[in-house]
Amino acid sequence: MEERWGFTKTKKENLSDKIHDRILEMIIQNPSEEEQVLTENKLVEMFGVSKAPVREALIKMCSEGIVKSVPRYGYVVIHMTEKDAQEVISMRILLETQALRETMPGLNDSMLYDLKAQISKTTSKQNRSIWDVWDENKEFHLMLASFSGNKVLMRFLKECMGMEKRIYAQRMWKANNRMDAPADGVAHMAICSKLADRDLEGAIRLLEDDIRGVR
Repeated sequence: MEERWGFTKTKKENLSDKIHDRILEMIIQNPSEEEQVLTENKLVEMFGVSKAPVREALIKMCSEGIVKSVPRYGYVVIHMTEKDAQEVISMRILLETQALRETMPGLNDSMLYDLKAQISKTTSKQNRSIWDVWDENKEFHLMLASFSGNKVLMRFLKECMGMEKRIYAQRMWKANNRMDAPADGVAHMAICSKLADRDLEGAIRLLEDDIRGVR
């Protein structure tokens, strides 16, 4: 559904999205220094679905830098280093802090209300997968950035957050050996409080900490 700020909320997951996340789980839970190759036929057999949603999921994973397509061979899993992860996070900080600076002059109570409503909605849910938690975290950050009205910035931010989904899941798996996560809107509410006080620099500091601290 299109929102009044020109921001589209997280849409209901379709079959290709579910397959995308299941493939990503396999990659994260079974890391290897050796070359890992995925093929459409094996994935179709594994998930018991047609080729279309599998292919759609793999194409999306190519755009996110998770795999690369090698003709007549398959999809090779791309290794992500800590340096790669830090570069993505650093770019997010640049984009989101700039969006916040552009937003502040026109920030109003209606925007703050929508942010707080989004936080309340996410923290009321229990027993969620890390994918649900990530999507809701992503929704908050994209909503906040959308208030800037900067469409070019939003396009690049969406690409960064698409790449960061893997980083988030890998860190959660390494830390907890689980693929679920608790609800926690404390960091987001703190950002909203600084915005309500019109404390731009304080909000930016908290925003940077939140982006760096995604685990």
